[in-house]
Amino acid sequence: MEITDVKTYTLRIPIGRTVGDSRLSITDVYWVVVELTTDDGNIGTGWMGSLGYGPDLLERFVESQFADFLVGRNPWEIESIRADMRLQTIYYGELGMSAWPRSAIDVALWDLKAQAAGQPLYKFLGGSDPRVRAYASNMDAQHGFETLESLLESQAAEGFTAYKTKVGNKLLEEEAERLYVIREAIGSDADLFIDANQAWTVNEAITAVDELSEFDPSWVEEPISEFNIDGHPRVAERIDPPLATGEMFYRPERFGYLFKNGGIEVAQPDLIRAGGVTGQLDVARQAASYDVPFAPHFYYSISAHLVSAAPTGWIIEYIPEYDIAPALETPPTIDDGYLELSDEPGHGYAIDREAREEFEVSFD
Repeated sequence: MEITDVKTYTLRIPIGRTVGDSRLSITDVYWVVVELTTDDGNIGTGWMGSLGYGPDLLERFVESQFADFLVGRNPWEIESIRADMRLQTIYYGELGMSAWPRSAIDVALWDLKAQAAGQPLYKFLGGSDPRVRAYASNMDAQHGFETLESLLESQAAEGFTAYKTKVGNKLLEEEAERLYVIREAIGSDADLFIDANQAWTVNEAITAVDELSEFDPSWVEEPISEFNIDGHPRVAERIDPPLATGEMFYRPERFGYLFKNGGIEVAQPDLIRAGGVTGQLDVARQAASYDVPFAPHFYYSISAHLVSAAPTGWIIEYIPEYDIAPALETPPTIDDGYLELSDEPGHGYAIDREAREEFEVSFD
């Protein structure tokens, strides 16, 4: 089996309203898609989600650095391909934007490998359970109380039993008032995750979490800067809820120090930043060795395969506003708070041709 063609294109899917967190506001999501075709007719698909920051650059990066380079390669030789892709981009830096296309290609390669093996990806990775729990992750920093209540009631009716809300951009008194409204809406038995998107210092995080602990958060996500590595164990030691982090970490190696030093109590690798399926699998194995729950960031449809296969796999993040499902032939569905993985070979998703015509944008 060898790759005979590489295609990349970008879809722009409107959200229909403005949403955000402590750092940004958005109205559209761009999905940069990579498709690898092999000589046996299979197509492996990967994608990168951009909030409008350089989707044209990501698309052109694939075309200029990897398209010709990948033709003729055997998808089974994934480690060799990954090493060669790093060499292709070494002068652009190992991390940052050059990492995104490599990860999307890695996802497409695993899709091809599982297709060739005739297995759904989660089984190919060693998993057995096609049902993976999901939480409703709400970009709700700008929502008023009525909007919040209506949204949560709707999600509860859909069967969700776990929710995430944004914190870190308001006075603590206001944060507490919001969390009171949310906890009242979802009930005392539901999991409530709070996400600060790195808004606090170490001392601010300790103070804030102490004030907000009455609402029984099941984890506190990204309380401090990703670069304050030594601060994470300090925060984790001083707060009661587990400290969750990792979505901004490029390469799986960055998780190692925090695992060893108790600075990460829920591992949240991002599929595209951490290195695709290969990178997430590495983090999942590290997490298992420290008995740390594995709960990947974003990209729920692919990450669900990893959660199913991971020894400490827990839950996936479903963000209604950031969803490529409208562009997929057989979109994932979440029923009663669980995603049911397909038994189709590969990861089970391909871009719908009509949806591509509707959403594709050109940068010429």
